[in-house]
Amino acid sequence: MEAQRIKVPPVMLIEVEDSMDLMLARNTARRAASLLGFNTASRAQIAGAVASLVSIILNAGEQQVIHLHGLRQGVTTGLQIRCEAPWLASASPENAALALKTKLGSMVDEAVLVAGDPPSIEMVLWRSEARSMPRKTAP
Repeated sequence: MEAQRIKVPPVMLIEVEDSMDLMLARNTARRAASLLGFNTASRAQIAGAVASLVSIILNAGEQQVIHLHGLRQGVTTGLQIRCEAPWLASASPENAALALKTKLGSMVDEAVLVAGDPPSIEMVLWRSEARSMPRKTAP
């Protein structure tokens, strides 16, 4: 049986209204990833995924709030990125899911369309040993 996913701090919001929010979104994503112990390369990867999500939101002509928060499943920690996607409500769920995986799948471990009214885009990057900040050793 798979361990339950539990939301953990940090909890951050990014209000996306126009292209000026792109830099703020990148920086907020890096900060959240840093607080969860991701290394520099993984923080940049997460910032890129969030920037791509901002572009999707702006291309849809929408204003949305992106939710960033820690996620714990068993002993594994990750960062979850989620936003509502009302512009996908009329799209075929299969086509929308394929488009998300194509656009975002290489940047995150999970990129899914969550059914609902409205549907949501949800991405997760899990922290692994390779994605963690190096441990400091005692002198």
